[in-house]
Amino acid sequence: MNVPSLYDLATAQGLREIVAALCLGYNYRLYTEGETRNQLIEAYRKLIKILARLPKDADYSAWMDALRVELEESDGSLEWWLLGLGKKTADNLGIRKSNRLQFLEEVGQHLFAATEGTGGLEFKDAMLMLWAGAATLTIRGSRKSTAGKTLERAFLRAALTLLGLKEGRDFWINMERDVEVPREVDAEIATRRGRIRVEMGLIAQGNQEVIEDKIMRVGTRGMVIFDKIGPRSSAYLTAADNQVSFIQIRNNRPLKAMYDSLKDVVGENLVEPPTEHAEIRNRLAELPDELFTSG
Repeated sequence: MNVPSLYDLATAQGLREIVAALCLGYNYRLYTEGETRNQLIEAYRKLIKILARLPKDADYSAWMDALRVELEESDGSLEWWLLGLGKKTADNLGIRKSNRLQFLEEVGQHLFAATEGTGGLEFKDAMLMLWAGAATLTIRGSRKSTAGKTLERAFLRAALTLLGLKEGRDFWINMERDVEVPREVDAEIATRRGRIRVEMGLIAQGNQEVIEDKIMRVGTRGMVIFDKIGPRSSAYLTAADNQVSFIQIRNNRPLKAMYDSLKDVVGENLVEPPTEHAEIRNRLAELPDELFTSG
């Protein structure tokens, strides 16, 4: 397997490269994984520093006393990671700042009992692994959400621009709800007979229900763009029944599919997009940085 170069979502060039990967039908996650690992490594460094400040040869009570001090002085994500939790899980468990010390005691007693005399895994190592697990879930969840929203917006702007359309005249991004549309939509495209709604979801095959919700959100003759869903998904039938253009990115040419869907309803501004690998990249390179960085 050839691992692609890894790009930073915070830069216009990084976004441009990942949008190119989407336009070519590649798996965008391979291009964002490096930055995710960088964030994980930084989180692990913070946790290791905390562990290093705790007494190495102390008994359970002294070690936990020192950890309580660290917990009291921590903030942000660390104040939950030291409990082995992400913020959302802490909320679900009803853990607040007012009762987190009691919860820490429960966690400590549980891990101490589970590891005592078993060999192979010391209590302190188990605690560190619990911290790292919480950090991993938090960062991966946050990165998934941030990457998805950022890339969806950048892809829609770039793709519709390559189709010859102009933002503010032919298409609009992140349309808020109003009296006509009860829920916000990712984009609207002007046609000869009004606007069609567009929803995009960089969803893999384990989240079919999200895609089906988007089909219903865009309404008849709308467009849903997605990464990939399973071959047995009923979403294809749902889209067909609602006359929704259903466009898969993975292993496909989504620009061509979008053009084919729009060519009979959009006016003369629509142009056929590039299809060759090099041409797609060259055309994307010509687009201004602002297209990839604006909100």
